[in-house]
Amino acid sequence: MLSEEKNQLLTQVGAGTPMGELLRRYWHPIAPAMELREKRVKPVRLLGEDLVLFRKPGGDHGLISRHCPHRRTDLSRGWVDGELMRCAYHGWAFDSDGRCVEQPFEEAGPAGGFHDKVGVTSYPTATLGGLVWAYLGPGPAPLVPDFETFSWEHGFVELIITELPCNWFQCHENGMDPVHFEWLHSNGNAVRLDPEDPEYAPRHTAIDFLEFEHGFVNGREVETENAPEGAFARTTSTAEGGILCLWPYTLASGNTVEFRVPMDDHRTLNITWQYSVLPDDVTVGVPESEAIPYWSGPLTDPTTHELIMSHTGNQDFAIWTGQGTVTDRTSEHLGRSDKGITLLRRRYLEAIEQVAKGEDPPGTVRDPEANVAIQLPLPRKFIYTDGIPRGVFEEKLAARKASGLFGIGGFLAVQAGRPEHLQAAYEAMAGITGVTTEASPDA
Repeated sequence: MLSEEKNQLLTQVGAGTPMGELLRRYWHPIAPAMELREKRVKPVRLLGEDLVLFRKPGGDHGLISRHCPHRRTDLSRGWVDGELMRCAYHGWAFDSDGRCVEQPFEEAGPAGGFHDKVGVTSYPTATLGGLVWAYLGPGPAPLVPDFETFSWEHGFVELIITELPCNWFQCHENGMDPVHFEWLHSNGNAVRLDPEDPEYAPRHTAIDFLEFEHGFVNGREVETENAPEGAFARTTSTAEGGILCLWPYTLASGNTVEFRVPMDDHRTLNITWQYSVLPDDVTVGVPESEAIPYWSGPLTDPTTHELIMSHTGNQDFAIWTGQGTVTDRTSEHLGRSDKGITLLRRRYLEAIEQVAKGEDPPGTVRDPEANVAIQLPLPRKFIYTDGIPRGVFEEKLAARKASGLFGIGGFLAVQAGRPEHLQAAYEAMAGITGVTTEASPDA
């Protein structure tokens, strides 16, 4: 168990807190680029700060503090006027550097206004992988890590956005807990398929972790070599790669890259970059950021209002939010399955100390030549880079549909609620015609 002091160190993200200072040394995804193309202005809460993100006519973005220094009006209720963010209340306008450049009524008076004496905080932005990113730390800013996943060309890419009423760190710890795959996902799905006689997955016999430049590799051993293929049940050594837990709060599994972005101490913005693999005879290329679709993933069923448990991501959400808004780590009883959890906590406490000494934290990228399709130690990567043989693809897609367990395997959405038009677009891109739903769920 942890002391209350260390629990606060790991969970509090506001400006001036040790973890807040660590996280301000990283870039953070804050919104889909397509969303800003569509509506141009979006309120954002990040690391305890209220901000407004806006898209300028040329496609660049501005990110400034949300409240106008005149009467504290919410700038996200204003509009983009040329290159400026215009306050709806009295028309004061701010550029993307935070400078107040217009005060219409004040400038018409004898004093000519005082726009040079007021302004708002501004932060740099970047666009990568369909997302707008923000950097809230001191300069010079590092580079946004350009992981290879963003360059793959055999998948249908989409973004899923879900706000979670819990602290970010309990979400991130999930990425260092491979044993939960056996129970929460594999066995939980087995019970949903057959409550009376579920076919449990092979048990884990060992887990291991390997730290590398950008995070940690999860390794695992299961009881039998005949375990089904896939991230949830298959034995993978750290040498061949595995599910990755990346700095500062990212999980990468191949078909998803999942960001657990701290909005504040009590809310997390979960952003899933989903890569639904296509048949190997389809090459779609790397999509433009503003062309990558996005949708909001629900937590609860709109009819029953119960937590959704049918999809992999939703199963995780149910567990994280069930741990409390901020998990009380002073009352835990950790065991063998928590080897990765203790490692992660120790490394974050060490990273806090690195930043306090003026050093870059782990995972920092500053060399532009090294920041091109950064290779990740993912197992069986050829599936994502080369696609799946068409016959295998169609057989497995039909099986997933028949089973109703849409979150397994990356063919359908990892979360519930995928809009029908996106499922149709995916199948059209894959060249699917006449796929049956009669295949066995075990296919």
